[in-house]
Parts: sequence; C-alpha cells; structure tokens
Amino acid sequence: MEAATPATSGWPGVLRACVLAYAFLLVAFAAGPARALDPALPPERYTVTRWNADDGLPHGQVHAISQDGDGFLWVATWEGTVRFDGRSFREVEALNHPDGRRLASRLLLRDGDSVLVGVDHLGLMRVPDGGEPRPACAAFPELDVIRVAHAIDGGQWVVARDGAYRLGQGDDCARVDGGEALAGLQPTALLALADGSLLAGNRHGLYRWHGGRLESWGERLGLPEGEVRGLQQSRDGALWIAGEQGVWRLRGERLERLRPGAAEGLLEDRQGALWVAATDSTLLRYWQGRWQQLDRRHGIEGFASGALFEGREGLVWMGTTHGLFRVGDGPVWGLGKEQGLRNDFVRSLVETADGQVWVGHSGGLSRVRDGQVEVLMPRPGLPSASVLALALAADGGVWAGTYNRGVIHVGASAQAPARPLAPEDSLLATEQVRALLEDPDGTLWIGTERGLKAWRGGQRVDEPLPGLPALPVRALHLAGDGRLWIGFMGGLAFREPDGRVVVLAPEVDFPGLSAMDFLSDPDGTLWIASDRGVLRNRNGAFVLYGRRQGLTGSALFRILPDGFGNLWVSSNEGVSRIPRAAFEAVDRGEAELLDIQSFSRDDGMPSRQSNGGSSPAGWRMASGELWMPTAAGIAVFDPARLVEAAVGEVSLVIDRVTVDGVAGTEVPPGARVVIQFTGVSQRSPNSLRYRYRMHGVDHDWIEARQSGEVTYTHLPPGSARFEVQVARAPADWSRPAGEARVDLQVATPWWERTPVRLLGVSALALLLAGLYAWLSRRQRHRQRRLESMVAQRTEELREKNAELEQASREREQLMKQLAHQAHHDALTGLPNRRACDLRLEAAVAHADANGGPLCVALLDVDRFKAINDRHGHQAGDQVLAQVGERLLYSLRQPSVFVARTGGEEFLVVLEGMALGEALPKLEQARMAIAAMRLDAPGDGLACTISAGLVQRAGDEQPDDLLRRADVCLYEAKRRGRDRVVAN
Repeated sequence: MEAATPATSGWPGVLRACVLAYAFLLVAFAAGPARALDPALPPERYTVTRWNADDGLPHGQVHAISQDGDGFLWVATWEGTVRFDGRSFREVEALNHPDGRRLASRLLLRDGDSVLVGVDHLGLMRVPDGGEPRPACAAFPELDVIRVAHAIDGGQWVVARDGAYRLGQGDDCARVDGGEALAGLQPTALLALADGSLLAGNRHGLYRWHGGRLESWGERLGLPEGEVRGLQQSRDGALWIAGEQGVWRLRGERLERLRPGAAEGLLEDRQGALWVAATDSTLLRYWQGRWQQLDRRHGIEGFASGALFEGREGLVWMGTTHGLFRVGDGPVWGLGKEQGLRNDFVRSLVETADGQVWVGHSGGLSRVRDGQVEVLMPRPGLPSASVLALALAADGGVWAGTYNRGVIHVGASAQAPARPLAPEDSLLATEQVRALLEDPDGTLWIGTERGLKAWRGGQRVDEPLPGLPALPVRALHLAGDGRLWIGFMGGLAFREPDGRVVVLAPEVDFPGLSAMDFLSDPDGTLWIASDRGVLRNRNGAFVLYGRRQGLTGSALFRILPDGFGNLWVSSNEGVSRIPRAAFEAVDRGEAELLDIQSFSRDDGMPSRQSNGGSSPAGWRMASGELWMPTAAGIAVFDPARLVEAAVGEVSLVIDRVTVDGVAGTEVPPGARVVIQFTGVSQRSPNSLRYRYRMHGVDHDWIEARQSGEVTYTHLPPGSARFEVQVARAPADWSRPAGEARVDLQVATPWWERTPVRLLGVSALALLLAGLYAWLSRRQRHRQRRLESMVAQRTEELREKNAELEQASREREQLMKQLAHQAHHDALTGLPNRRACDLRLEAAVAHADANGGPLCVALLDVDRFKAINDRHGHQAGDQVLAQVGERLLYSLRQPSVFVARTGGEEFLVVLEGMALGEALPKLEQARMAIAAMRLDAPGDGLACTISAGLVQRAGDEQPDDLLRRADVCLYEAKRRGRDRVVAN
C-alpha cells in the first residue's frame, strides 16, 4: 500500500452528504433478495462459468450488464442486446435496426420498472418490464449517450455527445445548463453526489461538475494524472477510484492507493466486498483489508470491459473481450492443478479415517491433508505409474492399483512410505488394476484386466474364486450380509458367505452388461451403477432404471448417497442427483420419469466428463461432501448447500403468446397458439422443473424438464386459461416456487352455430340418400369386373412369383461373391486393404473401451523385386500366396488379424497383446518363412521378411500406429533385413 495523500478540506462535507445518500440506496436495495456471495470463501472455492459466442452471445465482447424485474440478465454487446434466463440467450429484437441489422449497445442501467439501454443509431432507449422499447427522452429521442448515472434524488443523469440531461419519471427529460462541459470531457466513469454535483472520470483524470462549473478534482486530491475508468461509493462513505494508475480509496481526508496496476471497473456487493475488474483476465476482491484474485487459473479470459454487476441472486457477473463470466459460490466447485494436483485427469478417490483424501490420477498419487496437496507418486526409487484404483488399508494407509505396475501400498504417515505389493519379476507387478478391496480377514482382492486375483498370506492367488470368468474387473464390494460382489466388464458375480460363487449372465440373470459400482442399504437393498443405468437388487430381484426413466443412456460409474435422501450418480454426461423417493414413485406408477437434477460445467464442475471404469470413482467425505473425479480435476459437491438453495420463489414468465405467428390472445377458430414460458434462475437453472395445463384441453398437469414452448391447435370456443408452475428439484408441487397464467378468448366458428348446423344436417341427409343409391349400382357393376380380373391376374402372378424367386437366388449368390471380393485379396485369399482399415479402427475402439494393449506390425517380403525380375511375376505371385499362407498359420489366434495391404506388404493386428507377447510371435513367423522352401518354378526359391512392430500408446489413432510401424519397418530394412524391429 502506498503512502496516503492528504485531500482538500472541501471534500469531507461532500462526503458526509454522500454517506446519507448511500444509506438511502441501501434501504432501497435491502428490499430485494439478501443473498450474496460468501466473502469468507477463498477464490478457489468460487466457481467461474463462461459464456461466449459459441453459447449464444451475439458477440464475445460484453459492454454492460443489468437485470430486469423478471430476473432476466441483460447483456450489451457489439452485435446487439440479449436477455439471459440462466440457460439460453434471447435477442431483444426490438432494439435492432428497422432493417433487421443488429445494433451495438454500450450501456445498461436499471431504472425503476424498466431498463435503460444505450444503442447505436437509436440512442438511449427505455424498455419497460414486459413492454416495448421507446426513447427514454421523449423531447430528445435520439440522444447519443456516453454515460448514465443514478441521481440521488431520483431519475438519472445522462451525459450525451452534445451535453448533459436529466431523466425524470416516465419519459420526462430536460437539458442541463452548462452540461456541455461534461460532454466535452467524454467521460469514462460517472457518479452522482448528494449535493447535486457529478464526479466524472476521463482519460486525463477525475473532475467534479456542479452548477455548470467544471473542476479538476483529481489534481486537488493528489491523484496522479491518468485515465479514470471506474467510480464507486462504498457503504462506509469512502470513494473508490479505478483507472490507469491503479485502485485508490478516498476516506475522509485520506487518499491512498490500495493497488497498483490498471483497473477497468468497480462493484461493491451486498456484503460490502469490493470487486475490481483488472485489465487482463483478472477479477479482484477486496475484503477486510485483503486482496484476493480470480484469473486465468480459474477460467477468466480476455481484457475487462469494465462491466461488473451483482444480480438479485447474489452472483457477480463480469464482461470481457472474451465473453460473459459468472462468479458463484454454489454447491459445486473444482479442485485441480491450480490447487496443487500434479495431474487433473483424476481416476479414483478415498478418505481415510484421519481425514486425509487420497487422489489417484494419470500422473500418480496425491494426498490432500489440512487443505494442502502433497505429491506421493511419482517419487525417487519408484517408477512412475498412472493410479487407477484405491482402497483403504487396515493400517490406515491405502492400496493403489496402477495401470502397469500392479499394486502399491502407501503408508499413512507424513512421509507416506510406499512399497510394491509383489516383486518386480512377479506377473502381478505388471498387472493393470482397476479395483481393490481389503477383506476383514486380511485378504486383498485385486481386480485386473484378466479377472479377479488375490493376495493372501504374502502370496499371489491367481484363481481365488474358482468358476469366475476371466473378464476385466471394474468394481468390488463387500455387502452388509457378507456377500462379496464383483462387477465385470461384461458380467456380474458374487461370493456367498459360505464360499459359494454365483455368476449372473448379462441380460439374462440381470438387465445389464457391465457393473461399475455398488451401494448397500441397511435393509439389504443393493444399488448397482451399470452400463444401462441404475440397477436395484431387492430380495434377489433386479429392477432397471435407465433411458426410459429419464437417464441419459450413458454408462454410470459411481453411485453415492447423501444425508438428505438422495442418490448421486456419475457418468460421461456429468453428475446427477436423484431422490430415493423418485424411484419409489416410478415403482408405484405415479411417475414415468425419475426426478433427476443434472450438474455439468454450467453448475461449476471442472469438466462435464466424470471419469469411471476405476474404483472408487468418487467418495462421500466425513463432512458430507461428495468428491467426484473428472477429466479436468475433482468436482466437489456440498449437498447441504443444495438443500439451502432449493428455497425461495422463482420468477416464472410467460414470455410470449402468438396466434398464427402474431402476438395476441384473441384466437380465431382453428388457429395455432404458441405459448413460450421460462423460469428465470441465474444460480441454478438446471434445478427448475415445470408443469402446465390448458383448462378444458389438458385433463391433468403435464410435466416438463425444461422451459420452452407449448403449441395448441383447434382450441374449443370460449374462454381458455393456460397455467404453468415451476418448482425446484426435487419438485414439490404442493408448494410451487412460481406460477403464471394467461387467458385466451377463442372465437366460435360459423359452422358451429345452431342454424348452420340444422341446415347442414338436412342437406347431409339428402346427400347421403342419393349417394347410397348411386354407390349400390356402381358396386354391382364393379363386382362383376373384379371377378373376371382376379382370375386373370392370379395366373399372371403365379408365373411372376416363380421368375422372381429364381432371380432372388441368383442375386443372393452374386452379392455373396461381390462382398467377399470387396474385402479379400484375390491372390492370397487374405483380407485386403479395405478390410484392414476397418479392422484396425475397430481394434483401436475396442482398446479404448477396455483399456487393453494393442500391437500393430507392418511386414514386407525382402528383395521381392529381384524375385520377380529373376523368376517372373508368376513365381512372385506364388511366393506372395505361400508367404501369406505361412503367416496365417504361424500367427493363428483369434485375436490376431493378418491382411495383405498391397504389393509385397502385409499387416498384422494383435489385439490384447503387449509388446512383450507380440514380439516372440512375430519372430516365430519370421523364422518360419525364412526356413521354408517355396513351391515356385526355378531352383527352389527362399525368401525372408522384415517387420516393424509397435504397441499403441495413449490415445493413438490408426494412422499414428501405421506411421510408427512403417518407421520400424524401414529400420529393419536398414539393419540388413530378415528381422523384426519393435518400438
């Protein structure tokens, strides 16, 4: 903090008047909702959410932000003005140019029951809540406005290009004498004082205007020359100044600079915290003498425009050149690299009894202790490994399952000693482990890609439960009744307390394919997160809650309870909260869909993609928080704050009613009526649920997950009322959070009037009598013709059927031949290049799904051109055919695919094989070919092959694998041929 600068003696009187005025504003402001951001939270606990042009903003640069009486957030941009309901942006079309072009808007200000908008070409416009825009100043309808500020005694001060104006109630507007001086300043900031004067900042400094006179106040206060971009008076009466020279505070007669560095805007929130929009990707908060900041690490990007706003729900909004940013303190926030995690691709989480949180991620293992993040792996003496699974150890430490290093035990002490479970030469030391569980009897159950293993008494047990399939294990769970449940990729099994093993067949014994997680209830109910949705096992019977009940259809990874009667499930589509009562309502037939509240990045999650396929993919902490791993860090949920947030009213707006495309409520007969409605919540829009009905048309309420529009056609004549209600999830319709309705008047069509109906009935009776007589005669004539035609056509059809059957048989045989030729090489009989591409893509996709290894090899017949030149192309063809046959025989295995890609080149795809297993197989094939004598003309041909072998790493695609294999093949040629070079 810099040294204080004495202020002039005339300032304190003005300041006291400003304090009184500010007190008046506080009283007025207190009438609104009192919720605000919790200033005691550190910046890391806030969530920053961004919207830009990709999300519906007409332009990335935000000039100003405000809010209307219905709760819609208004945003001014270079490409027009939009309203935001928390989910989507809606263009304010009435503020566009008459020819439809979007016009830049530069300022927004709430004024009573309307919003003032400064629009290029149109001037200063007033938009009443629910009304149409009109010029804010009737006497001067096209004011080219620069700045607007609230006047202390009501109305607004307006500085335009040609002078200063005062806006009163309604459309009253008057030019202010001497206001040309203010216009000449081209102010960048404006603040009204209680004595009727104005403070104005511009590119040179701070000025005070009063009674037509303009004074340089910055110079008198000791403020250095430089642009002033923001002015704010705090509730304690202090004047805050932001600009090119930093942030300054004038309190009493003391002027002090609290922070250097340029600043663009100021905002004091309801708690009294001061927010400062710094120039480049930074938002500052000053609270109780301490500065804290949010920046690029938290998701803020771009140069600040000075747009800062606190909404009625206590959220802080900021505009930059890169979009609109919301700062919230909701029930969801993220924990990632900014907080010390070495890698934010998190796989698994556990909390030990001492309150330490252990985090397994792609970069190793971290531990959160006393709010600090420690890196436990990698460490000297231990190879680096991606940690996939964690389990509590009896000694207070944890067991860590890795991608390719087996199982490692990490102690609970501060130094956290770590040691591999099995020696390096053990097969277990290289296993991929995705599930772990320490049994009370000391057995460590280990879920690998090759099935369930165990470590008992210091020894590895490869088949601890005979009869289990050798499928990849994804979850292990010891239920309260003593059953050990095993979830497979492709199966489900359990071990009874007496040791008996029961294997359940997918889609036969249970309605799913793979089981990812388990949750036991005290009453014996077992919940399973599966690839089809939530499974419930009660008294041995399974019930599936999936896509038909409202879940996304994505595989579920983790299922956790909270302390408020809800289940939480994670998936690639985010995290969802489902009340237990919602499952019972579906069971009883009271609801078709589960009442699901979904959370994603809009709610504060660091990534929409929750990670799974590892265990445990989330943890309920002793504090009640739920920690879920994602692809960009840990999503932390506080269910208690969700319960807190699910109270209070919601602004529900029937935004528009159109009849055949025209706004109105008078409905002609048969017209198409479209009603648009939305609930406005900037804090938790995804928690809103709706139901609506049209009296006389809808027999009951119709529930809807999201706001939107409803269409009705052919409404019955008379008065009609449309009603809509909104509630927060879980929806309690006995106490809706908001209601709205609109009345329609539907005209009676002329054909439904009584005289017209009587005349119509008489005419219809005569018409029917005549029609009946004519049809009878016509029917008899047609019957005779039809009988003759049927006999003739029957014979013709019999002949045609015989011809078609013969043609169909011939076509089927031809299609089989063409299909084989399209995917096989005519010379060798092996799959061709087209089949090769399809198989390689499928192999990569399969490896992504199950995490297994994949090897690819390119093979080439050495000096094949010489064989052709010396013995002829016919001999060369025989050589290729016999090499292909020997390759196919040497590498015969269901998981090995051999194809000829062209010329003398072959491709081998080895699924489920690591490099160490694939290399011997290729060497064996190479030697077999080198040893054979080829059945070809001439003097007994022999040939050799060279091969390049690679193992897939990371998320490599087919082209990447082929490129690396080709490099290895080239190296094999360079080294002298007749060899396999692997990488």
